[in-house]
Amino acid sequence: MTTNQSLSRGLHILDVVSNNGPEIGVRELSRLMDLDKSIVSRLINTLAEQGFLEQNPVTRRYRVGARAFQVGQRYTQSNPLYSVAYDELHRLAEEEHLNVYLGVRSDTALLYLCSIQGSQPSVFRINTGATGHLHTTSAGKVLLAALQDEALEKVMQKMVLPRLTPYSITEPAKLIADIKKIRERGYAISDEENLVGILAVGAPIRNAPGEVIAAISAAVGKGKTHDDSHKHLAELVERTAALISTKLGAYPGSAFVPVEKEVAV
Repeated sequence: MTTNQSLSRGLHILDVVSNNGPEIGVRELSRLMDLDKSIVSRLINTLAEQGFLEQNPVTRRYRVGARAFQVGQRYTQSNPLYSVAYDELHRLAEEEHLNVYLGVRSDTALLYLCSIQGSQPSVFRINTGATGHLHTTSAGKVLLAALQDEALEKVMQKMVLPRLTPYSITEPAKLIADIKKIRERGYAISDEENLVGILAVGAPIRNAPGEVIAAISAAVGKGKTHDDSHKHLAELVERTAALISTKLGAYPGSAFVPVEKEVAV
C-alpha cells in the first residue's frame, strides 16, 4: 500500500504533541520524532496554518489546535456506538451514583469516548478524548481479554507496564493470568490498580456479529464499598453492557474465548 510520507509525518506530529503536551517545542518534537528540525518546522507551520496546532505567543511552544478538537468531536457525534451507549451510561451514573466510562482500544492505549461523573463525594475526572493504560484500567483489561491469542501476543510485546500504584500489575505473566480470569468470569476488576482508593469494574460491548468493539466501566471510591462490593458493581456494569450490546444487534452469549496457549511476552 502506497502512503504519503509528509501526511504520515504530519499526523505523527499531532499524535506526539497530544501525548507530550500541553505544550511542546520544535527542538523536543524533532528529538522525539528523530527528524531534522527544519522538516519538523515546515510540518508544524502547515498544521498551524490549518488550525490543527496553535503556538503560544509567549513560550513559542505548540499545542493541539481548535481544528483538531473539532474533528475529534465529530468522531463521537458520528459514531453509532456513542449515541447508543450514552443514555444507558447516563442512567447508570445517575441512579447508582457512579462514575462511568466508555472506551475503545487505540493500539496500546485505552481511548475514552465518554466520561460521565456521578453524584458522589469522590471526584476523579477523566475527560472525553483522554487516554489511559490498558493494564491498569478495568475497561482496558476487558479490551485485552477480548483479543485473540495471536493479537494479544503482538499487543503485549509493544506494551509498557508502568506501576501507577502499589497495586498495578507490571509483570506480563501476571497480566496474562489476570486476563484468563477475566475471560472466565466475563468482567474485569481494577482494585486500586489505576488510582489509589478507586475500585472499577469493566464489561465488554459487542456488535451484531458478536465482536467486542468497546468496553464500559464504572468506578467508585473504596471508602464507600464493602467486601463484596465488586460483585454488585459487576452486576450493574454487565447489565448495562448487555443492554448496549443488544441495541447494537448482539445476541446473548460469551464475549470472550479461552486462552488456548501460553502467550509469549
